[in-house]
Amino acid sequence: MKMLIKLVVLTAIAFVYAQGGEIKYASKVKSLYKEGDDKVVGRLLPTAKVEVLEQKNNKVLLRIKGYTQADAQVALYYAPNRRILNAGFSKNSGVVFNRIESFKESESKQEWNLASVDLWSDNVDLVDKVEPLYQEAQELFANCSICHALHPPKEFSANAWPSVVKSMKSRVGLDSDQEYLLSQYLQKNAKDMPKEK
Repeated sequence: MKMLIKLVVLTAIAFVYAQGGEIKYASKVKSLYKEGDDKVVGRLLPTAKVEVLEQKNNKVLLRIKGYTQADAQVALYYAPNRRILNAGFSKNSGVVFNRIESFKESESKQEWNLASVDLWSDNVDLVDKVEPLYQEAQELFANCSICHALHPPKEFSANAWPSVVKSMKSRVGLDSDQEYLLSQYLQKNAKDMPKEK
């Protein structure tokens, strides 16, 4: 019986390993670190999708994917030509991206890479589904109707929304995490987002 239980457990572990890590979403802005170092090298933004590769004590190793302009390693974006950060990095962080594929983006004709980076973070503020985060953002957005009619998310471009949210932040009492969450939601639902996103 013990042998059967061990076999079942080993099979389950092998299945999880073969399938890759667990998918999570950042619920708040999270600091990112290199292995064995507490120096912050970057920040993960709310609603960014990550793969949890490993857990050690109160830290998790995250694989973060996104788009980066060719030869630029300071940000991973949610979509090419849109300033929607999955993660941003300090210039001298020494973070190395793993290029998955390169392509010329049809709209701007610029060279882009789909890339990933594996970094550590604290094992907090990660959730299983992105939909509750979007629901929270929609509720924050609904508060804007107290002073004026709501602008539909598709009224502005993805690159315009952060400035709009920032200009209203103090009027509605948003803290920084709420500002980032609301901006991410509006940007990802903006008028110029590609259909496949």
